[in-house]
Amino acid sequence: MKSTRQPRKTGRDRRAFAERLRAEYYAGASIRNLAERTGYSYGTVRNLLLSVKTKLRKRGGGRPRPRTGQGQ
Repeated sequence: MKSTRQPRKTGRDRRAFAERLRAEYYAGASIRNLAERTGYSYGTVRNLLLSVKTKLRKRGGGRPRPRTGQGQ
């Protein structure tokens, strides 16, 4: 099986990447979704988010839900 390892990001590239992940996370993406999309492990994505002071949601569905009607 071929390795799917992603190249290591360092310095400004790492910080810029982490900040993009943070923006997507705050927009509602899960850590697992970000990991699948980027090819990095769940743990790596979580550590990147923490490195830029991301306030993580609680486990189990703390994602924002779309509004479905008037007056809600």
